[in-house]
Amino acid sequence: MGDLNPRVCDCNYCRNHPSAVISDPGMKIDLTGGEYTFDQNGDRQAKFFRCNYCGDLLVVGCNIDGELRGAVNSGLFGETYRFGEPVQIQPWLLSSKERLARWGKLWGYLYGVE
Repeated sequence: MGDLNPRVCDCNYCRNHPSAVISDPGMKIDLTGGEYTFDQNGDRQAKFFRCNYCGDLLVVGCNIDGELRGAVNSGLFGETYRFGEPVQIQPWLLSSKERLARWGKLWGYLYGVE
């Protein structure tokens, strides 16, 4: 997984809820257990699924062309995997349409959430 670089967003929402996410368009993310809640960013385009117990971000997801796509919080892996250097991103500079197109190219497929 060293070829995956965690992405760190600097929008207002993410600065208030810091995390770094990883994804690959071929990744299949299955969120099991149902012990989560979600909130949304300012433009309400993405859902941020959090653990009910500790509040940690699990995944961020969005419906793109009828499919739920998402990225995983890289912090959940602890020391299990070594990722590349974090990359700063600024999706808030893109239009909603451009963001969805970008996420559709980067994010994996998200299962087990609504």
